[in-house]
Amino acid sequence: MIDFINISKRFGTQEVLDKVSFRINAGEHVGVVGPNGAGKSTIFSLLTGEQSADSGDITLPKNVRVGHLHQQLHAHAQDGCLLDYTVNAIPELKPMVAEIHEIEHDLLTATGAEQERMLHRLGDLQHEFEHLGGYDLKARAEAALSGLGFKEIDFANPFRSFSGGWQMRAELVRTLIARPDILLLDEPSNYLDLPAVEWLQRFLRGFEGTMLLISHDRYLLESLTDRTLEISGGTVTKYSGGYTYYIKEREQRHLQQAAAYRNYTEQKEHLESFINRFRAQATKAAQVQSRIKMLEKIEAVKAPVAPPNFSKLRIPPPPHCGAHIMSVENMNFSYDGKRQILRDVNLEIGHGQKIALVGFNGMGKTTLLRVLAGALTPQSGTRREGHKVVLGYQSQDFAETMPPDQSLMTIVRNANSAVQEREVRGLLGSFGFGGDAVNKPSGVLSGGEKIRLAFARIFINPPNFLLLDEPTTNLDIHGREALEKAIKEYQGTVCFVSHDVAFVRGAADHIISVADGSVTSWPGNYDYYLEKTAKQEAVESPRSNVQRLEPQGSNLNPQAARKARAKEREAQKVLRKMEADMEKLHVEQRALYDQLGSGNPDLDYSTLNIHLAEVTKKLNSLEAKWLEEADRLA
Repeated sequence: MIDFINISKRFGTQEVLDKVSFRINAGEHVGVVGPNGAGKSTIFSLLTGEQSADSGDITLPKNVRVGHLHQQLHAHAQDGCLLDYTVNAIPELKPMVAEIHEIEHDLLTATGAEQERMLHRLGDLQHEFEHLGGYDLKARAEAALSGLGFKEIDFANPFRSFSGGWQMRAELVRTLIARPDILLLDEPSNYLDLPAVEWLQRFLRGFEGTMLLISHDRYLLESLTDRTLEISGGTVTKYSGGYTYYIKEREQRHLQQAAAYRNYTEQKEHLESFINRFRAQATKAAQVQSRIKMLEKIEAVKAPVAPPNFSKLRIPPPPHCGAHIMSVENMNFSYDGKRQILRDVNLEIGHGQKIALVGFNGMGKTTLLRVLAGALTPQSGTRREGHKVVLGYQSQDFAETMPPDQSLMTIVRNANSAVQEREVRGLLGSFGFGGDAVNKPSGVLSGGEKIRLAFARIFINPPNFLLLDEPTTNLDIHGREALEKAIKEYQGTVCFVSHDVAFVRGAADHIISVADGSVTSWPGNYDYYLEKTAKQEAVESPRSNVQRLEPQGSNLNPQAARKARAKEREAQKVLRKMEADMEKLHVEQRALYDQLGSGNPDLDYSTLNIHLAEVTKKLNSLEAKWLEEADRLA
């Protein structure tokens, strides 16, 4: 288990953790949530020893292996190819392999007791190598790389040749295949597209160790965690359930804390009022002193942290337009005139649709969105806007297009100089920027505030067709929930790219998939798309080896998924128990064969043969059961 005991950590004047205590039990899968900057990553750094606490103690079990995925690429040596980089995930294996080779070489000339000693050591090394997963490490790395979107031809490419986002995927593979006892994942889905997030969720469902997951992805939190750790305002609160349980319990806890704080302040004010009123009266001295002692004994109650305000993101009603929003016919696009990014695209977009573009990174989702927005011109084909359609486009780099030294008022007015200041103030107010807040520079805004400002800048020229590229980037959970709610309630048309499964599932009613230049429209939500594509893949091709490595049931609802995960873990434990029992029987069987073949006249060969028959029968029966259970789980 992991124990934090009265831990405090300060950065400058900010008290990130204030005498916090909590325990993580072995095997728990814990979601770590809280506002940006609250101290979630600090918890991980304290666990790994990258930072030290100002006070308090942290205890970890002895000899545990910890895997830690940072938000940024960790400083490993980056020479060699992609596969070599990821396979080099367990530092203990390299010296172990060197010693195994050395012993195997020396055994050629060793004799007697020295040979026996070397054979014993070699057996120990091989057993430990197998225990660490050294024999199938390469196969696991290849399967995980494929699951996260790498092609087989990429495996031999230099690691340094990949972009930062793809290097982070390789780092994730490196962390996962090491099979640590404690797994710390800090925003693992930041650089992943939807198919990769789905693969990661399936992979982590089978993880049996202790896992702590920092994520703003509600889908991962709900489907993978059974405990929740909330970091907020210098405090840490542990909830004995996953994300949905945490949300309900947090609201109830807040009501209780608010009532306790209200009672505390009322009692404190009543005592202070009495003391201040009668302090100067000698006849009331005893009563005053009694009230002072009572005031000193009252245990202080902190004001509860206010729950997130979801009302600050309200998208204004769109201007009127026709039922037909946009059509694309026989469209082709290439950046260099050689490689076709989009081929023969045909699309019809109707009024009021909420469309999510899905597919692997690099397949053309952003390119298609920019073509629809008119920011890119196709080489051939047509793009037609409907009657009175007004576009509002937000790119991935929207935050970089807002000068950090300019005020919110200036940034919005620059988008439409004809609008009066009073109207700009009203618009900014509708997005949560009231009073003097309109004069502060944009550089001091949080991720959620920046996206609200970006929407205000768009709606200074009110659109009825919103095109949003990764609007959930840099948003915390509450910001994503607020944006999802706003898009669902918006009366206009929206087309967006997002890698947040819960956001896509909640906001989209149409899906457009982009893969290898081709574009397909699916007239239903994300679950409908998954169902149809799964059936299509089953018809077109048999299950691949990579798919066989993945647990099943990813389309279950969160409660059913948790039960399926627990059932799957139990089945895996049974398999491992069978494997251990089979290994013992194999050892016993080999020992019996050695005795029977020794020719020792003092042995009772009849008894040995009976014993061998019994062991062989048990082994055959157990192997049959193992095969049946393994086939069922495959």
